[in-house]
Amino acid sequence: MSSESLLLPPGARLVHIGPHKTGSTAIQVALQEAQAELEPHGVHYSTGRRHRPDKAGWALGIKGRPAGSKRPPMWHWKALVADVAEAGEQRVCISNEDFGRATRPQIRTMVDAFGADRVHVVAVARRLDRYLPSQWQERVKAGDRRAFDDWLRVVLDRDDDFDWDRQNVWFAHDTAQLVKRWVKVVGEERFTLIVSDESDRQLLPGTFEGLLGLPAGTLRPNPSRSNRGLSWAETELVRAINVGAAEQGLSRTQRRTFVKQGVLKDMQARPTPEGLKNPPFPDWALETLRSLSERRIEAIRAMGVRVVGDPEAMRIPDDVPVTAGPVEPPGVSGDVAAAAVLAVMQLAVKADPAEGAADATADPDDAADADAGEDDE
Repeated sequence: MSSESLLLPPGARLVHIGPHKTGSTAIQVALQEAQAELEPHGVHYSTGRRHRPDKAGWALGIKGRPAGSKRPPMWHWKALVADVAEAGEQRVCISNEDFGRATRPQIRTMVDAFGADRVHVVAVARRLDRYLPSQWQERVKAGDRRAFDDWLRVVLDRDDDFDWDRQNVWFAHDTAQLVKRWVKVVGEERFTLIVSDESDRQLLPGTFEGLLGLPAGTLRPNPSRSNRGLSWAETELVRAINVGAAEQGLSRTQRRTFVKQGVLKDMQARPTPEGLKNPPFPDWALETLRSLSERRIEAIRAMGVRVVGDPEAMRIPDDVPVTAGPVEPPGVSGDVAAAAVLAVMQLAVKADPAEGAADATADPDDAADADAGEDDE
């Protein structure tokens, strides 16, 4: 699809809704760093001091705020709306992956606030065998103790649509339902779905450049500003820390704090270790994912929205690692393990014992923080 056919009219409000784990941070950082280059082309990136207007969405009640934090005051949302309005006839981009979690009433509020006749929505669909391991990793970083196999059994259990973990995975990544929620408000003609192709790193920035009327190469992802994903071995180390901390009576919120403020800072500052990035899929799970992916491809082909990319890119390839039984996870090097233990010990000394009551299940509204600080895998 050419840039000319993608180009939105002057004054359009491009609302990027993610969803999470689809490379949103890379686009947001690129937009933020290129702000001085955007204005001469009649484009404005509307955000706060960070690379995305996260507090604005949380103030509106959209899930995604850090566990245990209070809902931000509404002035964050009002400030974003005012900034968009002040852009006048410039094309404006607003990008927040939490918007993919918006309910129908929240969608209507956002669209009306940004200008119902100006809003165009863009979302990204990612292959399920790449998304699910990344999401499991985020859950572990947020304090989850379950092994990949156990977590998959919950999120792929089609008989329990009311389980919070299942909803957290599929509410934004059931592509057909995500598109349906938004087109009910904005219409099919104002929705663009990008089918992610991880072999084409220019697809995402190039599509945004085309939509906004920017010269090729304006949006340049900055790897130094995105936390690298963990390896399978590193994720298992974090999970082991979660298990041990829970046995000592630490709450999920405390476990998340220990991991995020201590363990991850050292771990992600090191080079990515060799070995498997993700655990192999159990054979039963891969069969389910192939079926889900086939239905997803059919749904994308039947959509009346603009699709950028090939729906076939959603098909799971034959070479995805798979196992017929339990697999022993790899270990990390001694220095990485020692640094992780030291970080936990240092934070434990500072912890308030009064906050240490174990909570086997987190409050769903607070637990939705799992994707804060997403990596761009």
